Amino acid sequence: MCSIDAMPILLLALLFGTLAFLYWRRRTTTLTRDCRWRQDRAAGDWVCAACGERAMSQDAPTFCAAR
Repeated sequence: MCSIDAMPILLLALLFGTLAFLYWRRRTTTLTRDCRWRQDRAAGDWVCAACGERAMSQDAPTFCAAR
């Protein structure tokens, strides 16, 4: 059981962990709100609905072609 004295330390650790996770997610993705990748099964590639860029990949691309 946690004592009341340790509660502020736990809350600060939780806040720091949450902020670190959000910072990490922001730095590791290059997608923007405009990226809308749709799979074109007939051609076997992915098409961005925002800019029309095409990408060959098995999975949905994780980059923004408009940049």
